[in-house]
Parts: sequence; C-alpha cells; structure tokens
Amino acid sequence: MEELTSCPICGILLQEPYIFCVECNHSFCLQCFAKGREYENHRNNHPYTVMRNNFSLFDSEWMASEEIKLLNAIADHGIGNWSEIAKDVGTKNKTECEEHYLQYYIYNPVPPLPEIKLEERNNEVCHPTPVSCTTFSYDPPRPIVGSILYQEMAGYMPSRGDFASEHDDFAELDIKELSFQDDDTLWNELQLTVLNIYQSRLKERYRRKCLIKDYGLLNIKHNFDDFKRYASLGSDFLETMKPLMHLFKPDKFFKLLEGLLYEHKLKNRIRLLQECRANGITKLKSIPTYLRLKKRREEQRKRGKSALDDVLSRIKDEGSCHNVIRKQVLKDGPDNCQGRRPAPPLNIAAMPGFEKLSNKERELCSSLRLVPASFLHYKAILVHEYQKLGSLRLANARSVIKIDVNKTRKIYDLLLQEGIISKG
Repeated sequence: MEELTSCPICGILLQEPYIFCVECNHSFCLQCFAKGREYENHRNNHPYTVMRNNFSLFDSEWMASEEIKLLNAIADHGIGNWSEIAKDVGTKNKTECEEHYLQYYIYNPVPPLPEIKLEERNNEVCHPTPVSCTTFSYDPPRPIVGSILYQEMAGYMPSRGDFASEHDDFAELDIKELSFQDDDTLWNELQLTVLNIYQSRLKERYRRKCLIKDYGLLNIKHNFDDFKRYASLGSDFLETMKPLMHLFKPDKFFKLLEGLLYEHKLKNRIRLLQECRANGITKLKSIPTYLRLKKRREEQRKRGKSALDDVLSRIKDEGSCHNVIRKQVLKDGPDNCQGRRPAPPLNIAAMPGFEKLSNKERELCSSLRLVPASFLHYKAILVHEYQKLGSLRLANARSVIKIDVNKTRKIYDLLLQEGIISKG
C-alpha cells in the first residue's frame, strides 16, 4: 500500500502536485508553500521541486500514477484478481493490467526494482498449543453454562455460534405433518402456503440473529459500556433510541449518537459561555475560577437555608435560638473554625540539662514545649555561627536550625536580649 503523506504544517493529505524541499527533505501542500510558511529547519527560500506522477516509467502508455494504483490494487486484492485490480486502476482493463505487471515486474524487472528474496526455512518445528474452547472470555463472550450471564444471553453457545433456544422455536411443528395429494389442487396450494409462511418465519429468525451479531448485542458488558458513554443525553432518550437501532447500520447508528452527544456538549458549552459573559467574564482562563466560586456560593446558600430553617424551628425557644445562631457564626467565620486551643506548657523540671538553663530559658523551653537538651544544642549552634560570622541575622539562624520558624525566632530573640549574640 502507498504510504499517505501529510503536510507537516496544516496536516492535510498531500495530493499531486505538491512541493518537496530539496534541502530539508520535507513535503508541503501548495497552500502552505504559496503563503511562505516555515517548519522546523525549513525556510521559504530553500530550493524545491514540484512532485508529479504524470510521466511514463516503464511503458509509454502507462503513467507513474497508474503504476502506483496498480501496485496498491495488487496489494489489496492479490495477484490473479485482475478484474478487481482493473476497477481500482480505472484507466486499464484486466488484460492490460495482467500483461503489464507480468512483463515489467515479474519476467523482465527493470532496475532499481528490489530483488525478491525467498525466506530461508529453518529446521525448527512449531508445535501450536491447543486452546480450550471452554476458556472463560468476554470477547467473544463464553459464559459458563448455568451462570447468570449464560441465562441473560438466552442460552448462547459460543462453540456453535448459535442459541439453544431459537426465536419462534416451535415453527417446525407446523410443517411436520404436511402432505400432498395428486388429485387435490386446493389442498396442495394450502400446503404450499404453509411452507411460504414457514419460510418467512425462518427469514425473521435469521434477521434477528444478524441484528444480534452486527450490533454486538451478545456481549452485554461491552454493550452497557458503549451506552454508558451517552448517559449525559438522558436515560429516557437512550431508551427511545434503542428500538430504532435496526433502522440504521451499526456504524451509522453510533455515528448518529456521537453527533447527538457532540451537539449536547456544544449546547452546554454555549450556555456556560453565555452565563459567564452575562456575569462579566471575558476571558476563558477566568472560567474555572468562576465555576469554583459559583459552587462555593451555592453550597453557602444551601447551608444558609438549612441554618435559617433551624432558627425558625426554634424561634419560640430564645436560648436554643441563640445557640444555633452562635454555632452558625463560628462555622461561617473567616477561619471557618472555632480556633485551635494552645498546647499546655511542658514540665521540664526533671529533664536532663534543666539545671544549666537560666530562668528565662526555662520559661521559653516550657512554653515552646522544647526539652532542655535540644535547646542547649540549638543555642550552641547559633553561638558558633555568630562567632564564625561576627554577626547573626534571623535568616542565618533559620538556615542552620531546621525546626519550626516560630520557635527559631523566639530562641533568636532571647539570645539577642541576653546579649549573647548581636545582629552586627
């Protein structure tokens, strides 16, 4: 098959004539070339050539474009199916196609046609492993006999590709006692009418089997997943469309649903844009923020409505009413919480290093819930850093002590007050 090439700028499939850049080996359509567009290392001043296939290659009566069509048709239909090959070529009959291919590609190949090399066979013997027909599978479905899925599929037998119970399963009972009489024309016509009715019932049975096969109704799981994609259209709409499936070809029916789904999404998008524009939104990047605030506002409105209902239900009880209002105010406050209770001071009297601390240092360790040994360690680090630099700022202290920045600041302030370190 011929490899289809597309324009790297606009993506359109290239058709003759098109432009081939000699310098960077890129192919472009005429529209992009006429506008002087550039792509990666390609510049619009590069040398180029116009690609056409309206010249003869082997035979003066065969154009290069016809040669390509011939080879593509042979790849599609196989050698020997010359009538179908001639239809694809369009300008030659089957005899001309056969003679031309055999003469120039088989009997007298013209260089630079590649030499056909036969694959060398090795002595390895392939022993294919048989696959059990009872293997449980979803595609094609092979339900276990007696399972719920087997019952839902009306007794479908995958090995036979048929059902245990046919549609109109007792149709054969009406013809089992048919008989014809040589001297009774009316009776014979009646029997033939019964046969015609039976034949129409067989056609209806076959039609239903084809519908089940073509629309993939056997695989209930996949069928459910396919329709789940269109859930946004509404369950009532899908239930209305399902009886109309047999009026379309399978691909046409799902193309129709895809079109309706795309239409539904476009309408929702248009409504959203109109709503945003009505609320003063003029940029697409502002829409997520608007939707987030809208959702928050709706939640607050619902919460406020429920709070109002609680207040109205307790309007006669003044104390209970005040409690409900107070809880709601605390809940909707700026921090949306009742505040965090501070941790109680830590008792460090019995901890190692307590006797080495001054009174202010003991109070600080207790309030920060910091053990004396850790405080002395941090203090030694800051003093050493101060002696090395000659001065010590808060930013330097935070860089050498990897603890809570609030604790670092309070330790730093205490050392400044005691005159142990200075800012410089």
